[in-house]
Amino acid sequence: MNPINFLVAAGLVHGVLFFFNVMFRSCSHIPYLLFMENTGLEVKTFSIKWFTGALNRPLVKWGTSRSKFWILWFNLGVLVTMALLPVASFILIKMLVLMFLSGPKGEKVAAGWELEPMIPGVNVPFADIQYYAITLGLCSIVHEAGHALAAAREDVQLYGVGMLLVYIVPVAFVSLNSEQLSQRPMQNQLRILCAGVWHNVVLAVVAAVGVFLGPWLWAPMFSVNSGVVITSIHPHSPLLGVTGLSHYDVIHTINDCPVRNGNDWHNCILQAVKQPTPGYCVPQSLVQEHDESIPVWTMANGEVNCCRRESEADGKLCFEFIEESQVPLQLQEHSCLPTRLIIEMSRGICRSGKQCLESGTHCMKPTLDNVTKIVQIKREIGKDVLFFGHPAEIYRTLEISEWVPKYQIFSSDLPESLTLLCKYITVISAGLAVMNVVPCFFFDGQHIVSTLAQNLLRPRIRHKSLRQAIALTVTSVGTLVLVINIIHALVQRQR
Repeated sequence: MNPINFLVAAGLVHGVLFFFNVMFRSCSHIPYLLFMENTGLEVKTFSIKWFTGALNRPLVKWGTSRSKFWILWFNLGVLVTMALLPVASFILIKMLVLMFLSGPKGEKVAAGWELEPMIPGVNVPFADIQYYAITLGLCSIVHEAGHALAAAREDVQLYGVGMLLVYIVPVAFVSLNSEQLSQRPMQNQLRILCAGVWHNVVLAVVAAVGVFLGPWLWAPMFSVNSGVVITSIHPHSPLLGVTGLSHYDVIHTINDCPVRNGNDWHNCILQAVKQPTPGYCVPQSLVQEHDESIPVWTMANGEVNCCRRESEADGKLCFEFIEESQVPLQLQEHSCLPTRLIIEMSRGICRSGKQCLESGTHCMKPTLDNVTKIVQIKREIGKDVLFFGHPAEIYRTLEISEWVPKYQIFSSDLPESLTLLCKYITVISAGLAVMNVVPCFFFDGQHIVSTLAQNLLRPRIRHKSLRQAIALTVTSVGTLVLVINIIHALVQRQR
């Protein structure tokens, strides 16, 4: 489904649910009220909330079983989170300092970390919005599951868990007994408070490993770094046709540029855009046999032509002799030749006459304007595809995948989708871990700093209110630094 249509459909669903919710509640529709109460559902403007205590028993069972493992697991989480807290704070402060030290036009004074909010349609492809939403939901669930399991392990009452769907973004949450939590020793509190960040770190590492090991895991069914496969062709693409490309064609070369993966595909097309159309090392006998040239004439766009109109209709172009030496007596400076035959029978691509080393061959280059290029696309099965036009059309009208199926029954969509999802999970989960550990209001860092201040400062500062004031000050400064960095990043993005 088109992303715009998906968002519109989601808005309509929210609107319909909100309308019926208001109508049934205003009429005191008893069956509806009982249904909402029993299921834990709550409908608000562009949001749906679900809360339940049905999962409390399994969570408590999982959290209390294998006690030694969980103690080691959450203690490791405390160590990782405590190490991450100063690192994340330092990064934000450094970015703030660099921001004020930057020049009047925003030049960076030094290379370093940069905050980059991920916004669909801005720096996240809008077509990937489903991956974005799934990743946020999964990261949120894993984060809150960490808090719930740690709370069960530390015998803190768990009221329930729930999900909040804000338009299309799912967010998980967990409700704990805050009074019991505050009464636990510092180490026990930190196990619960740091569990969410720790689980996000673990999720990011697992997803990164999945991306790294993907080629080996899919090796029995797919090949990687052995070309790219065409997964989609735009209906109006100039590459469609009898002699054009088709779905599942495997591309290995663009002109003389080898294509092994997606980066090569992009770089080879970019190279075709920047570089002039190459020449071809053509046997002299082939030129003499097929030359149908007429006296050279210059077209309105400045292009030199030596072919009749009927010859052009048959796929012939004017080729120019581009060697440094004089034109042989048997050849002319410009020859009208069949394009496909010349390219297929050539001995390779040349940029100058010196590159045609085989005896009896000469470098012949098509005489085209600066925009039109000839791009030779070599595929695994079938004849080479010749594209006439701007190479950007190739990139714009074709969708490719690095996962080349070894058997026709397999589609590149599955490994492509899972790999992309793992990449999103790696970036977003790691980012959420770093952001959550920062001492900022509504983040885990706020409660972690408060717990540390109340326990570590107790021997020197007896008044609880003063310790709370110190924690509040640190949290306020952290919130201010984070907000300034986010605003700056958004402003820079708009420039």
